[in-house]
Amino acid sequence: MVQYTTIVIASLEKVWEQLIYKIENPENFVPGVSEVEIIEKNEKFVVRKMKITQESGTSILKEKITFDPFKVRFLSLDHPSIEGFVDNDIRSISENETEMTFSINWIDRTTKTEINNFEMVKNAVLKTKKFIEETNC
Repeated sequence: MVQYTTIVIASLEKVWEQLIYKIENPENFVPGVSEVEIIEKNEKFVVRKMKITQESGTSILKEKITFDPFKVRFLSLDHPSIEGFVDNDIRSISENETEMTFSINWIDRTTKTEINNFEMVKNAVLKTKKFIEETNC
């Protein structure tokens, strides 16, 4: 598992609202995302497909996303090279500060070894923090 934690200058409720928004609008939070399609949606989960372009190439990621206050889990489905999940957890520190932690629990489908990309996790957290703080009006 690889994780990164930061403090967001926003209330717990505001951060939670943005994490829920992120489910259908990941392009504002995750670098390289395009062509987002919601395949299934109900009160318990969302299944989405999206295109991700990185230096290593372009891939299609299908995920089942579950959400309970204050955790969102992105479970990888049908990815050609990875299996596992990403958790977004938040907890209140004060009225205007929220601790946000992203944990990536991915395994390489071929080698069955842990994918340890700290910079990717850090960049995703910092992009999310920036978006939330900039929209915190």
